[in-house]
Amino acid sequence: MPKSDPRSITPLDLPLVRRLMPQRLPLDMSTALTRGIQGMEDALLSAVPLADLGAPTLVMRNGESGYVGQFRHRAGDPVAHLTFLTPEPREGDMYDWTRLLEAAAFEAGRRGAHLLNAELAEDHPAFAAFRMAGFAVYSRQVIMRRQPAPAPGVEQPLVRPEADYDVFAINTLYANTVPRLLQQADPLPDDGDGGLVYERDGQIAGYLAVTQGKCGIVIKPYFHPEVYDQAAAIVSSALAYLPRASQLPVYLYARAYQDWLRGALEEVEFEPWIHQALLVKYTLVRVERTEPVALPNLEPNHLRPPVVNGPLSMQRHVSRRSNHNREGRLALWKRPGRKSRPNRRYGTSNNR
Repeated sequence: MPKSDPRSITPLDLPLVRRLMPQRLPLDMSTALTRGIQGMEDALLSAVPLADLGAPTLVMRNGESGYVGQFRHRAGDPVAHLTFLTPEPREGDMYDWTRLLEAAAFEAGRRGAHLLNAELAEDHPAFAAFRMAGFAVYSRQVIMRRQPAPAPGVEQPLVRPEADYDVFAINTLYANTVPRLLQQADPLPDDGDGGLVYERDGQIAGYLAVTQGKCGIVIKPYFHPEVYDQAAAIVSSALAYLPRASQLPVYLYARAYQDWLRGALEEVEFEPWIHQALLVKYTLVRVERTEPVALPNLEPNHLRPPVVNGPLSMQRHVSRRSNHNREGRLALWKRPGRKSRPNRRYGTSNNR
């Protein structure tokens, strides 16, 4: 079979996806570490043309082999996440992977996403394909891991579950602590299992976004600068609040702007597990152009100049009247028997 262009998956491609699925490269670590990669189930649902189900899956064939990529996106969300590529990219086929990544970005934009992101180690061979496809590094991160173990003893709990009335305070903390560029690429998680908040002086100074699954627990922390020295105690209190932490591994994100967090996590048995980069590609291009703006309420009609072309009608009437009077006076002076008026300048008569 010859090489084909990237396209959406069809039921005829399911055997290829099933054969390549064990060789996949995860690109959405939060989902992969908690629920695993359910790529086959999502591919089966997306192959059904009756509804927008599953995760959009793209396939590109090259003879008997092929390339498969998948991303997840909810309707209305501005961000789409690449979930995996399969088979795992190797050296020498970067051009084909670049074509597939560009097609994935186009499909995400067609569905309404403003950008497409992925998490990948910078020393991986696929990193070159992402850069060729237009992806840029927005942040670097270290995922810390804690093996299943009993939670450390805590005398007094420092965290509590988030409530509905905490939404505004959590969003304010997120906006004040996360760099603006990173806020666009990685918004505050809203599909997890709820979070834990830390209050100080009546205000939320720390928030832990928690996502739990059958494979593990993922925590994304957001701390105010004033509580950096209490980060270890806050994380320990959170582990004590999560009973499954003694049975499943716990993963915690430490982004580049939180590099200080690595030392604090080592105090509670966390250790660096993997170093990655957050790659982002925008699906929209900003174009600026000037357009006239009409103000129908202020200017219902076009303005006209105050003077029209040609003389006014009143002036024409006055001109005709003046000519009539002048001709009448001349006729009166030329009547028979009337003496002509002498010319005062030359002393002669006007009638000769």
